[in-house]
Amino acid sequence: MDAITILEIDSVELSFDERKILQSVYLKIPRYQITSILGRNGCGKSSLLQIVFGTMRATNKSVRVNGKYVESLYRQGNVARYLPQHPLTPSSMKVKDALTWYGVDLHEAKYDKLPTLISQRMGELSGGERRFIEALMVLLSPVPFVLLDEPFTNLAPIYVEALKQHIVEQKQNKGVLITDHLHREVLDIADQNYLIQSGSTYLLTNPRQELVDRGYLPG
Repeated sequence: MDAITILEIDSVELSFDERKILQSVYLKIPRYQITSILGRNGCGKSSLLQIVFGTMRATNKSVRVNGKYVESLYRQGNVARYLPQHPLTPSSMKVKDALTWYGVDLHEAKYDKLPTLISQRMGELSGGERRFIEALMVLLSPVPFVLLDEPFTNLAPIYVEALKQHIVEQKQNKGVLITDHLHREVLDIADQNYLIQSGSTYLLTNPRQELVDRGYLPG
């Protein structure tokens, strides 16, 4: 696992009913960095993460780990974990069991309220608590890459800040690919940023200015 240093996605194309959603998409996700994907609702961010992970078929794609093509990333053992927008765990599962299931060292899951949540079942948590725990479950997994789709959704500000801290800490060990509509939170922590626009990805060299210039943010 320590030898894995780069995840690349190239030539991604996706169409629904002859409507092209993604075209000529390229992403380079280095380990030890946080990479973000920004874009408007419906631009294909979530679909792209699913394509990268291998849970959605694309018209065309090339996913490479250290330059070697892989058909489905999720079948590659302990290479990557993915946080989708829907719940990951059974409601009957206890928080401690969920974290252990993903190989998380409970000492790494630092959060003041965690001791009070650890013995509860996932279905007993509030929506924000459950989202936070599942984000930690994926983020702290012992893998070199994690893909986080809207991890800050429905989180109270205190959880957002705690999760941001964990994400920054985890880049010491892994590469993080993140999408979220809270662009300020994402830009605060990301080392490199891509924008999806008109179905293609653009690597931003001056993110805040280019997001204004491209009409994603108001001037």
